[in-house]
Amino acid sequence: MPTNLIGRFYFKQTSNGNLIGEFSNNLSVKASTESSDLIPINPANPPFIGFYHSTWQEDGKTASFAVLTISQKPASGGLFRLIWTNNNVVIFRGEGMLCDNILTGDYLDEQTSIKLGVYRFPNSGTGNE
Repeated sequence: MPTNLIGRFYFKQTSNGNLIGEFSNNLSVKASTESSDLIPINPANPPFIGFYHSTWQEDGKTASFAVLTISQKPASGGLFRLIWTNNNVVIFRGEGMLCDNILTGDYLDEQTSIKLGVYRFPNSGTGNE
């Protein structure tokens, strides 16, 4: 039976709108880096909101790539929804919040999200709900 993946992350936004940060999860032996390049669709988006080409490498394994979508959680006071997709298939879902201009939060792999019934976002824009 596969292990449920539960992790945490933080992102800082650069002056060019890209993201740099770190993450770890219950399978990690150390914190790893993730960088995300903003896909310039709507330059008027608030900080962090948008679509990104995201790249990370965990524990010396092969690099991974995904499209990261960050949106405002509806009716929230500054909470965010994050979805990482690869070829339009959801691989991770998470939620975050800002602290001193740093987006910090947690995430689950898609199977754990389904199993636990959390982070099931309707109308998230991925077409996979």
